[in-house]
Parts: sequence; C-alpha cells; structure tokens
Amino acid sequence: MGGEQHRENQLELAVETSAARYLDERLERLHDALDETHRLVAAGEPPDVELNEIGLRISPLDDATLAEANVLKPQAYDLMPRVKITDLLLEVDQWTDFTRHFTHLKSEAKAPGRTLLLTAILADVFNLGLEKMADTCAGTSAAKLVWLIAWYIRDETHQKGLAELVKSA
Repeated sequence: MGGEQHRENQLELAVETSAARYLDERLERLHDALDETHRLVAAGEPPDVELNEIGLRISPLDDATLAEANVLKPQAYDLMPRVKITDLLLEVDQWTDFTRHFTHLKSEAKAPGRTLLLTAILADVFNLGLEKMADTCAGTSAAKLVWLIAWYIRDETHQKGLAELVKSA
C-alpha cells in the first residue's frame, strides 16, 4: 500500500516529497528573501547596512557588554580551576571512552597512548600544526603525531568519537 501511495505521490506527508518541487520551492523562497533584503537596504531600513556598486557593507556591531560585566569577568575566571585541555579530555574519555573509536586504519587496534592520541586530535582540531603542537607538549615529536594521524585519525573516527560524546551527554 505504501509503495502505491508513493508512486501516486499521495503519501499525505507535511513535507514535499518531490525533490525537484522541494528545490524549486526553496529557490523561490531564497529569491523572495533576497528581493526583500534588497528592498530594505535600498530604503535604508537596516541600520549600518550599505549596498553600492562595490558590494554590501555591514558595520561591525558595537560591544554591548555592560561595564559591570567587564568588572565581574576576571573575578569569574579566577574562580575557575586551571586545567590543561588534555587533562580535561582524558577525564571526559574516562567517562565516555570516546577514544576507542580512533582505531588503526588496517588492524582496527586501539591507538597506543591516549595522551598522545588526544594531543594529535587537538593539533588537528585547533589547526595549530604538528610542529607547534609537538614543541608545546613534552615527550612527543611531530613525527609521532604525523604517524598517529596517518593511521588512527580519519573523518570516520572523528565522527564516531563525536557521536559517542553526544550520546553520552
């Protein structure tokens, strides 16, 4: 029955089931939004927005932080414990075991040394560069990080590890 309804496009769903019609509808909505934006900018309605032959210019927002908040910010930071990010990640890994998903490309073995693995993950995530990360972390080298990333850190291992963190949250 479901197949017949699908073939006749009578699924009675609240969403468009035809990809072409869905994309046409989205494109029309985009054009409407762009037209409305152009009309508003031409009328000078959005503050600090200018459209000219050069392009669209939007003035940066002013800092709206209250002076009282700026006074409290350093006090709040002083209340926070100083924790190395790798130590924090090691603790999170103790709760979730998310690093088990970073397995060897060929053998599926777990990565050797969680601290080194987390250091390599952080180098990848922060886009710091392996040389700089190795320079800031005692007991490691750029060569070790390169080897670990090549064999254990891939898009799919990142996705599985992240899914584990989300599931455990």
